Amino acid sequence: MVRHWEKNLEELLVFLEYPEPIRSYIYTTNQLERFPKEVKRRAKVIEIFCEPGALRKVVYLVLRGLEERYRSRKLRGFEELVEEGLLSFGHT
Repeated sequence: MVRHWEKNLEELLVFLEYPEPIRSYIYTTNQLERFPKEVKRRAKVIEIFCEPGALRKVVYLVLRGLEERYRSRKLRGFEELVEEGLLSFGHT
């Protein structure tokens, strides 16, 4: 484990280059961990999938719901940092 950290330290710490108020949004995996749990929860109530594409549709619908939820979410610190010019997302 130590060798892995030593070898990849630069990549592992890249989030430190960003302003402190948004670092937790960058290094957290909460959204990634939530996704499979939500798919499992939705698929569990379906006893039989009528075709192979049915599970794909469940995954799509879960992704769509999560995307809508996260799109409307205000992230603390982002707006202020963009206004101050400390963050840019390719806009000129």
